[in-house]
Amino acid sequence: MHRLASRVLLGLAVFFVLSSAVWAQGPVPGEQLLPKCTKGALLIDDVDQLDRQWNETELGKLMADPVMEPFVRDLRRQLQERLSRFRERLGLSLDDVRGVPSGALAVAMVQPAKDQAAVALMMEVKGHLPQARELLTKVSANLTKQGATKATHDFEGISLLLFDVPADRDFPAGQVAYVLLEDQSLLAAADNLDVLKDMLRRKLGQAAADDSLASVPAFRQVMARCRKHPGPADSQIRWFLEPMGYAECMHVLTPEKNRRKGTNLLDIFQKQGFYAVQGIGGCVDFHVDDYEIFHRTAFYAPGPYPKAPEPYKDIVPMDMITLPNSRDHALPPFVSNELATCTMVHWNILKAFDNFGPTFDQIFGENETGIWQDVLDSLEHDEDGPKINLREELIRYLDTRVTVVTDYILPITTTSERLLVAVRIKPGDEAKVAAGLKKWFGEGDPTIRQREFEGLDIWETIEQEQMTMPNAPVIKLPEYTPEKTARREHVLRRGDEAAEEEVLLPHRAITVAQGHLLIASHYDFLTDVLKRAKTPDPLAAAMDYQLVGSHLTKLGAGDDCLRTFSRTDEEYRPTYELIRMGKMPEAETMFARLINGLFGPREKGVVRKQAIDGSQMPDYQLVRRALGPAGAFGRTETDGWFVMGFMLKK
Repeated sequence: MHRLASRVLLGLAVFFVLSSAVWAQGPVPGEQLLPKCTKGALLIDDVDQLDRQWNETELGKLMADPVMEPFVRDLRRQLQERLSRFRERLGLSLDDVRGVPSGALAVAMVQPAKDQAAVALMMEVKGHLPQARELLTKVSANLTKQGATKATHDFEGISLLLFDVPADRDFPAGQVAYVLLEDQSLLAAADNLDVLKDMLRRKLGQAAADDSLASVPAFRQVMARCRKHPGPADSQIRWFLEPMGYAECMHVLTPEKNRRKGTNLLDIFQKQGFYAVQGIGGCVDFHVDDYEIFHRTAFYAPGPYPKAPEPYKDIVPMDMITLPNSRDHALPPFVSNELATCTMVHWNILKAFDNFGPTFDQIFGENETGIWQDVLDSLEHDEDGPKINLREELIRYLDTRVTVVTDYILPITTTSERLLVAVRIKPGDEAKVAAGLKKWFGEGDPTIRQREFEGLDIWETIEQEQMTMPNAPVIKLPEYTPEKTARREHVLRRGDEAAEEEVLLPHRAITVAQGHLLIASHYDFLTDVLKRAKTPDPLAAAMDYQLVGSHLTKLGAGDDCLRTFSRTDEEYRPTYELIRMGKMPEAETMFARLINGLFGPREKGVVRKQAIDGSQMPDYQLVRRALGPAGAFGRTETDGWFVMGFMLKK
């Protein structure tokens, strides 16, 4: 969670430096104008301050360095292309907007009805009225070029610009509305006329006080929780998502031909009760006190959590996210000083296992129940299976502390990134876990190779190209009826096909050592960690780790469920170098898999084309000077979770 959040924050930082302009004071909070049905919002109260603070960071100075200009220019081009769908709909681009706002800015995703989604925009333009008028002229020209017909619409004596936009490859026919209130220095727009009218009613004081985003309980709780902890009372950037509603909006806005086929995960999460997470949001600030980047995030998920639908009894899928707080954050001794990142989370794995069945069934069972239990039964009783009771012979012996570390090997290639997950075993149960692994993997599985390293058994996944069998194996399940057997085999085949398309750790190696179940992305990384443990140079003794820890303590860390540490200059190096080499789409890094999944082609076996031209990017030694150590802590609270983190100066 923290790794992804840190990358998103850096992406936001780049976005704002590319699109910032000259601003003025007198902000109007966007949540007061946005409707109650807002499902996602990015809010800036004073972009002038944001611009100044960003320019003071080392990242801001780096992006302003002439040596970065080719990269920044190409990144801006790619961002424009990525937002081209909204340019076509709203008739404006980032370059059109530059120099127009002069105060508060809000961009939002709104859900006027269950099957509708709209994008809303509002900005203060005090002192920039000529630029605002010019923007409307550009919008009119852009939309007219796309075949839109222009008209004016009167609303409460206010003249609105209304464009009837024809259908295109991404959007159905619809209306786009703009308004410039010169006496109020406000420019607003939406691709739904009723949404814009709704915003204007609030601006004119004609809407009920409890009919805005500011009145939504989840929004209020999230923002109040972030303000409660140390940090600026008025943050430079605020954001909010209602996860399920936002996902519904994105589904509506995605053309049918571009929607992912197969299981509708949104529907699954709704049925399993994950709508209990009513809101996620937070604050981001640049160059505050000792911090280059300072962020706070709150997850509002008040209980009690809903149970799984019938026929399941007393199973609560949300309980899979049981993260107990603890003061036990001492790093395992094998966590070396040479590593790039380290994350420790306290997670009730047994409780997650016991509440996983309904979600598994709905993902793989095509509305059938009992699939997960059938899999467990087959593992335990099938004559050709491992005959293991997975819960009683393995899962129950695992403790609640999980440590994840990452590193990379040189030279940087598409397979350089290394990852290790260490799950602590309950004291005295190491031999039982080792026996469970030996029983589970056993003999006869052509996808697993057993190796021996200094007296330890290590089970390594064999790469698919090394395997001689023509097809992936199908697990044989107990024969209840011919119909059920065929159905369950089909479900498992679907799982195997999904695994072929994207395996999280395709070269994984697993063993029991140092009181932990160790799961590594590569055999060589696992053995390297074990070798280092003989001559410890612990990360816990490193100066930068201790510095981050002291700041975490100062900010209130203590009884927590999450701790993270990152040497960002090492963490981001593989990604940067792969972009520079034009190899990002082929990479096996976690970030590359995320990007390829989000933006890659839908056709199986087709590699995504890299969007950014990395050939003119400067040497990484220049970039790493702007990336300091980072850390975060997270805490389980009565109504959800709270995470606070930062990046220090180099």
